[in-house]
Amino acid sequence: MGDPEARKTGGDREGGFPGAARILGELVNGTTRRRVGLKPEGKAPVRSHAKLYADAEGTTEIGEVTSGTFGPTVEGPVAMGYVPVAQATPGTQVFAEVRGKYLPLTVAALPFITPTYKR
Repeated sequence: MGDPEARKTGGDREGGFPGAARILGELVNGTTRRRVGLKPEGKAPVRSHAKLYADAEGTTEIGEVTSGTFGPTVEGPVAMGYVPVAQATPGTQVFAEVRGKYLPLTVAALPFITPTYKR
């Protein structure tokens, strides 16, 4: 198989895989967005491809929901999406456009629940 580190920056075979330029660049410079958990307020689910905004008026688009559904273990809707690094801190409030309204969501740490199993 070889050494997986060899394909990283400075290795003998640097790059050489699909998306190498982008991935190696992000390893060096950091990313511009992060995948975060989102907990909508209320019971309305926020589905994939819903746009995320920094404000309740929907003037500053900041990202998109990648998936969302009802979470039976948290007894409410949950979602995941990509937001800029500045809005990725748990507790940050963002807004999602759902059927013409801007619903408040709170950025949450993933996973949404604490696993209770032992490894």
